[in-house]
Amino acid sequence: MLARLDETLRDRLAAYGQGHERWGLIHADLRLANLLARPGSPTAVIDFDDCGFGWFGYDFGAAVSFIEDHPDVPAATDQWVEGYRRVAPLSAEDEAELRTFVMFRRLLLLAWIGSHGDVDVAQELAPTYAVGSCHLAEEYLSSHT
Repeated sequence: MLARLDETLRDRLAAYGQGHERWGLIHADLRLANLLARPGSPTAVIDFDDCGFGWFGYDFGAAVSFIEDHPDVPAATDQWVEGYRRVAPLSAEDEAELRTFVMFRRLLLLAWIGSHGDVDVAQELAPTYAVGSCHLAEEYLSSHT
């Protein structure tokens, strides 16, 4: 299942391309744990050690890391798209690939868990993360291949 996911992600991202409108400098770990906030308002983004060049949509995948299957994610996705479009263009093609970036991030985190067995969070996630990834992959592949 994960090999099929990997192949599909590679094919879709190659076809999607790296044009200037969708590829550039990204945070690459933009999730709630890396936002400092006062009540009601974020004040700073931290933890830039993963920062580099990538697809802008990847930051959405990072934003929903570890909650990809939460029932609120579809509504949060719509809100993210609306907010993103307030400051930058987001084409229908970009929006259509957001789930691809969620699965790309999920696959990368699965690899990270497998290679960091001595880290507490990896140990906590290891027993269920692969199975959950397979379920999400099956759902993704049913509509994206």
